[in-house]
Amino acid sequence: MPKAEGYRTRIIDHTDADGLRRKYSAMGVDVSRVEEVDAIDDGGEFGELDDSGEGFDFIVASHVFEHLPDPIHFLQRCERALKPDGRLFLLVPDRRFCFDYLRPTSTAGQMLNSYLAKQRTHTPAALFDHHAYNALRDGVHVWAESEGGTFAFGGTARAGYDIAARRQEEYLDAHAWVFTPSTFRLIAEDLRSLGLIGMGEQFFHPSIGCEFLAVLSPAQAQVGLDRTALALGAVAEARGTVPASAAPATPAVDFGDETYVKSAPCAQHAIDTLSDSWVGSFPAALGVQAGQVALHDDARITWLVGLLGGSLRDMEVLELGPLEASHTAMLLDAGARSVLAIEANRRAYLRCLVTKEIRGLRDASFLLGNFVPYLETEPRSWPLIVASGVLYHMTDPLRLLELLSARTDRLFLWTHVVDAKAMPPGDPRRAAIQGREARAWRDMDVTLHRRPYGRVTDPAFCGGTDEDPLWMERDDLLGVLRRLGFDSIDIAHETPDHPAGPALSILARRTPR
Repeated sequence: MPKAEGYRTRIIDHTDADGLRRKYSAMGVDVSRVEEVDAIDDGGEFGELDDSGEGFDFIVASHVFEHLPDPIHFLQRCERALKPDGRLFLLVPDRRFCFDYLRPTSTAGQMLNSYLAKQRTHTPAALFDHHAYNALRDGVHVWAESEGGTFAFGGTARAGYDIAARRQEEYLDAHAWVFTPSTFRLIAEDLRSLGLIGMGEQFFHPSIGCEFLAVLSPAQAQVGLDRTALALGAVAEARGTVPASAAPATPAVDFGDETYVKSAPCAQHAIDTLSDSWVGSFPAALGVQAGQVALHDDARITWLVGLLGGSLRDMEVLELGPLEASHTAMLLDAGARSVLAIEANRRAYLRCLVTKEIRGLRDASFLLGNFVPYLETEPRSWPLIVASGVLYHMTDPLRLLELLSARTDRLFLWTHVVDAKAMPPGDPRRAAIQGREARAWRDMDVTLHRRPYGRVTDPAFCGGTDEDPLWMERDDLLGVLRRLGFDSIDIAHETPDHPAGPALSILARRTPR
């Protein structure tokens, strides 16, 4: 968000612009893009740079958090400088994909130690670890692939000690903090629950390349995450993939702990077979740990059922993209006679089968495959079709809407859209859109927006069958539904500021002909 392009941005750094240019000119950085620094961070209040007196809409810290001597103090200053609905965007390196690979992850207790000590420069321990244990993979410090490669130390214990033993009369830079996605989220959740910060997680995106994205906001102060699930996720991330350079030879059949379960059967064993990819959690009464999102109690499905009279009694439902069958369970709990769910992602399909077994979903059937050719050849109709989180993954969303219209008079959608009102010029979410395509459809002019996924490394990611989906514009989507004969359209859960893009729930109904 450069000032040169008109953004009303204030820049804070550890030195002035001339100092930054001198520092980075030797590193191959285009220092002509370095803009004037508005303030050098001395631990003071960020809010002093806010001329409006209302607080900042956004604070963006890209690859900053891991360098801070006192991250808790930084978060508190950000919170005080934000509007009540403002957002802090933190882009943070994942230790699995950078030179922190050989270091253990940080803890909330270590951060508390720096906070209570009012740390303003790095401790000797942080300096030693940074310089002694930095890693190289195939000779480079940053990578994106999760497997293979030859690892080696890029530093030595002597180098680390010599730097750590210096008198710290000025700031020496280091990665003082090391994270994987789950360890970062667990720390942020613990700081929130302790009241040390009043910001909760509003959005999280798993690692792409070497970094993940966390968005914190004061507006989410009461929203908590499942600590146990996060801790178990951290354990799974720590296991990772054994580097090829360190992997021992293995027999053709592995009779170790990863192949056979030697303890008594339980539901958790089934969940743990896919432990690195769960998105949703299970009802607390089941006593199992999976993902962090409470999809089993989703307000979108509750709203849908409410609009249909509070019950789906005796309805046969088609569900597209069930993900992990949490919505499937809610539809059956609401009285549906049966749910036929079609999932194209193999790992998501297996998670659905695990959920079916654990939750006893006897009236649910799951098919593995692409629902588009299924709808093109299956002649039957359904009283209700539920398509949550699928339309924006399609390369031809208009074709899908035509197929759905031919199979039901009641269609539920939750989807991301492109919305010019919610995404004015300069909105950073526009950067993800890589092109537009104009379509003439049934006497309508429809604009589709190409929004590729980019490189995805997280096993929990569930996109569509193609990497370059097309997003519809909000008004075009509603117009297409009306043109397809849906004469009653209810809208809820509009989230124009969703970090991934505006989103909404739609129940489209057609008076039966």
